[in-house]
Amino acid sequence: MSVKIDRPPYVHNWVRFNFPDELSTTKAVVSFIRATPQISYAAGQPIIRDRIALKLDRDTALKAARTKGHPKSRPHVAEYVNAFYDYDDERNYSGLPSYDQYVAPYSISRDVRIPVKPLIVISEGGMLKPIFIVGWATMSLLRFQRRLLMTVLEDAVFSLTDFQASAGEFISFPRAASDNLRHPEVWKRGDYDLLSDAEMREQAELYVRALAAAKEIIARRHGEADQQPEAQQDAAEPDSVFDLFSGTK
Repeated sequence: MSVKIDRPPYVHNWVRFNFPDELSTTKAVVSFIRATPQISYAAGQPIIRDRIALKLDRDTALKAARTKGHPKSRPHVAEYVNAFYDYDDERNYSGLPSYDQYVAPYSISRDVRIPVKPLIVISEGGMLKPIFIVGWATMSLLRFQRRLLMTVLEDAVFSLTDFQASAGEFISFPRAASDNLRHPEVWKRGDYDLLSDAEMREQAELYVRALAAAKEIIARRHGEADQQPEAQQDAAEPDSVFDLFSGTK
């Protein structure tokens, strides 16, 4: 848990617990720190990268998706990979990979740095293009969070000389209510208004305060749990975030 407090996730996940108000951000940070993910799409990322870089065929990709990673995640990873292949049948990535394992940290404060990492950077049409791809089955980001994400990407990646002329791509495959299938949602530079420098400073300061508050809440929660009799701890409901703030659910 201490690792999750001191090492923020990659930016596309970090923005999910950022809100314009401090209380909502604090609640979201506490939830993130205490939660145990039920599904991980991590096993799908190298498969999709190999599709772009090496033109890995679909059958081999799906076989890998169904055998790699946590068993509970495999059906979800296979669905994600299959959705990407459907998209790439039309998009047809053809660029050569460049900047292997490129990571650009974004500083929130002296002690907090958010890792920013494209899945792959390709050279396509004579231009370097960072490609960000995530496995989310739902697109729950608020407009503010989308603007925050694109602002961080602009500062950490697209401000660099090699990428200044690139449109880039941020791709997810949320499930549509109409047919229950995953369809591509593609953003590029310019699709969302960026936050101003003043707005970014304000959000960074808000996040640092929320992170400090979240640490205090979790430490207090652990202290209270240590003082409870063992039987009472077993009966307590875990991960009841609203209890930590208002005493109600």
